[in-house]
Amino acid sequence: MTAERPRTLPELTAFTATIGVHADRTVLEVYPPGATVPVARLVKAGALRARAAYELFTGPDLREVTGTVSPSGAVGADGTPVGIVNLSGGTKPDAQIHPMSGARHGYVVGNPLLWRVVQAGMPALAGRAGDRATRLTFNPVTGFINRLGIPAPTPGILRPMRFEYVAADSPGFTITQAAGWKPRFEVAVADSRVDRRMVFAVLTALAVHTVWTVRGEVIDSTAPFRRT
Repeated sequence: MTAERPRTLPELTAFTATIGVHADRTVLEVYPPGATVPVARLVKAGALRARAAYELFTGPDLREVTGTVSPSGAVGADGTPVGIVNLSGGTKPDAQIHPMSGARHGYVVGNPLLWRVVQAGMPALAGRAGDRATRLTFNPVTGFINRLGIPAPTPGILRPMRFEYVAADSPGFTITQAAGWKPRFEVAVADSRVDRRMVFAVLTALAVHTVWTVRGEVIDSTAPFRRT
């Protein structure tokens, strides 16, 4: 059984997502093209890399909880699975990935080109680079740095990065991470079957692995002291 899509969940084919990093929470907001008011908001307790799931709010005044999202997947408001994001780079089968805790293991790789998006009723969508610059960004050197667990600025600060999640019989969706210090993503959904909550899940995974800001790193590094 999979979660049904709530009526208030925006079925946008294109949108902008921004990430706000605060001392006690992280907020991802979704805007239709040209809009200044968000149509969806994801909120989690803690800093950017805190191991916590996001609550998804939609509907009038963004007060309706329409699911829970994490870097490894999404569930509906009633807890029914929507799908998973396999972050293992192929070392773990999809059936072993939990939508809420699959990002909390040592097998997770920080290379978005190796992730898979798996949603019932659709072929699995595999990550690939949308341009040459993105393909060159994720190479053996950056992979080694990621395995060491060193949070370092990504080349995305200087140039956009484009990630495509597609299958042979599905155009899937594309996420373009804007260059600069302010985390912002442009999303295009080409397959109407894609549940937008799965796109949000990939965005939260990208937030952990490709977003680097001075403010975010300071908040992350001081989090243990604020809890004592």
